[in-house]
Amino acid sequence: MPDFGNSNKMNKKAAIYDPYLDTLGGGERYCLSVAEILLKNNYSVDLFWSGDPNLINQAEDRFSLSIKGINIVPDIFNIHKQKIELALEGQNLPKITSRIITPKNIYQKFKSFLKKYQITKKYDLFFYLSDGSIPVLFSKDNILHVQVPFLQKNSPFQKTIDILKLLLFKKIICNSEFTDKFTKNNFFSKKFVLYPPVDIQKFNSSDKKLDIILSVGRFDNILNAKKQDVLIDSFSKLSTQNPKWKLILAGGSLEKPESNSYLKHLRFISSGLPVEFVINPDFANLKNIYSQAKIYWHAAGYGVNENINPQNAEHFGITVVEAMASGLVPVVVAKGGLPEIVTDEKDGFLWNTPEELIAKTNLLIASPETQKNMSQSAILSSEKFSKENFEKKLLSIISQK
Repeated sequence: MPDFGNSNKMNKKAAIYDPYLDTLGGGERYCLSVAEILLKNNYSVDLFWSGDPNLINQAEDRFSLSIKGINIVPDIFNIHKQKIELALEGQNLPKITSRIITPKNIYQKFKSFLKKYQITKKYDLFFYLSDGSIPVLFSKDNILHVQVPFLQKNSPFQKTIDILKLLLFKKIICNSEFTDKFTKNNFFSKKFVLYPPVDIQKFNSSDKKLDIILSVGRFDNILNAKKQDVLIDSFSKLSTQNPKWKLILAGGSLEKPESNSYLKHLRFISSGLPVEFVINPDFANLKNIYSQAKIYWHAAGYGVNENINPQNAEHFGITVVEAMASGLVPVVVAKGGLPEIVTDEKDGFLWNTPEELIAKTNLLIASPETQKNMSQSAILSSEKFSKENFEKKLLSIISQK
């Protein structure tokens, strides 16, 4: 591994940009883990963000990271703001006039371009999480990180522009083979698959596990929705044969829980069932729930044609790895990046229909020996995605010219 701790590296400057930072999802954990590793290896790290500065403290608690040395600098990209504005415009008539090419618009674009050039050129490394678009960056080493396998139908002109923009990127990092399959590059940039980091050493399996099925995922219906409604429906059928078992649904809510309409719907359809909701758990609470549960369910991507809408499947599945590291046996949908984590019938099960989900879960419940053996295999398999492996490979990628 290259020596990133010597004195020649002390003045290296890095920047990170994530347009979805306030969602505190898997992509945000990924980017902030990169920040943690760079800080550890004597980089100064700037995070482009103009939202709530307390978000860093929240991220440290939720993801168990050490990133207090990060510098928050004003967001010069404003992608998140633009997306909100476009969503609001969609409720009314679009502001056509703002899209007309005028000398003033051209001047504003040039001014913005010049500002980005002046700011980004001072960095030795820029790690940029793409929202599907390709930015213009001028650091010494630009890394484009792709979390979502977007399939975009761009015009020939836009495709040409994107190819030219990619010339500025030496490296493209994808979070899974699944994402990589849908990610285009050019002849001048190198493409890597770097699985998200999981600090597996912080997870453990209780000696006295309880009859709990756990699923962890945010409570919303955007992009790759976690499909908790499918899990509740399946559990209602499973529960008739296994009344002692409980389903715990844990995850984040961007809105206040009492205002989250999807969460209210889930509570309604689970009424009368042994289903427990854990909203916005911190790392310590989540870790404790993992340690006690026996089986892990995951349904993101169910009902999705992953060749037509790959963005709606699970692109990797960090929570699945966390569950495996905690000794849970995963029973997950056979879509997206999940088959890269779980080997069917070895360290868990893959399913395609709710009937399969129920049948394979019943098999585990009926056979404690099978459950025990798969649990041990799951713990071993989780080591592939350790934070140590992530750090080694990230630093190796950065060191390549």
